[in-house]
Parts: sequence; C-alpha cells; structure tokens
Amino acid sequence: MKRILSAVALASLAASASAQVTFAGGTDQAISGLYNPSGTTTVQTGGKRDATLSTSAGILTATFLGFEALDTDTYTFSAASGTMTNKTAVPNVTFINGNVAAGLLNFTFADLFAGTTVGNGGSGGGVGMFNSYMVFGTGTGAAFTPYTGPGGAYDLVLGFNDSLQVDGDYDDFIVGLKVTAVPEPETYALMLAGLGAVGFLARRRRRSTEA
Repeated sequence: MKRILSAVALASLAASASAQVTFAGGTDQAISGLYNPSGTTTVQTGGKRDATLSTSAGILTATFLGFEALDTDTYTFSAASGTMTNKTAVPNVTFINGNVAAGLLNFTFADLFAGTTVGNGGSGGGVGMFNSYMVFGTGTGAAFTPYTGPGGAYDLVLGFNDSLQVDGDYDDFIVGLKVTAVPEPETYALMLAGLGAVGFLARRRRRSTEA
C-alpha cells in the first residue's frame, strides 16, 4: 500500500515540478525608496528590468498583489484570458488564468492614461526606467535571486513602472505569476489506479476486521 501511495504522490509531484515561469537576461535595476504599493508589505530593493519571460505548458495564473499609481494601468496575458486593472483589482483576490503553451510568455503592461504599452522583453519601447517592468529579486548579475512571494507562492513576481515620470519604484502594478502543469493522460491513469487500489485495500481491511 505504501508503494501505491508513493506512486500517486510522485505522479502528482512530477506534474507540478515540471511547470514554471522563468526569465532570462534583463538589466540590473535598483528601486527608489518610494516603493509603497497598497495591498502588499513586500519590501523590494531591485530586480531585472525588462527580462524575457518563458513558461512551460500549463495553466498560468496571474494574481494582483498591489499598486501605487496615479495613472490607470492594466496587465494582460494571452489576450483571451482577460485583463486586470490596477484601480479596480483587489490585492491577493483578483486574478486571471488560462492555458499557455511552452515558450515565450505573451503578456502586456499598459498605461491607459499615456497610451503606452510594454510587452515581454521590453517590446513596445520604454524610456529607461519608464514604461518598463521588473522581475523582483535580490542581488545582481549571476548572483541575482528572484523573489517568489511568501512561501514561494509564485514562480516570479513582476512590478510595472508606468510612463508617469515621477518615480522609479516599480509599484504601479504588481503581479505574481504561477504556472501549473496539466497532467498527461497516463499520469491521470496512474493516479486513478493507485486510488482504486487504496480503496480496495481499505475495503479488504475493513471486512477482515468485521470478521
């Protein structure tokens, strides 16, 4: 029975462990001391500006974590999955999710007041720190470690700095990204077989006890 339970657990872990949002490149960027988004007490010092994000296949969830901005900003990924707006989203409650294919992540931050956008890898064009996003973390260069939220809740946490050139604190829109793998059919089969065997053994044990 222990072997069966182990097989079920390993099948579940294998599916979840293979799913992740990752980044490459980007420019080391410090955050100004004005970082003070509503909805989150996370203190950040820097990160990788306009890094290129990739994802494994699965279900991607983007969770709104807070903001501090005069402009109205939005975050969209895989357009059909929906859009979040910083002025109406509720921290740690509002989220959008949808299926994503393995490869470069299709997402866009937009400043609706200025009419500017920035996509994966800084596409869309920003002016230095403005109209750009950051992968939060600590350290620089090869020693950089991305921030993954309390208890590693997210794969990556992004902060957007919109086009209003007042501060450079990347707290105009903060979002946590997490991708969950969709188990392959054979994984489901293994899990169902394991659960069925567990149920069978439990019934046998109950009958022998009653006898």
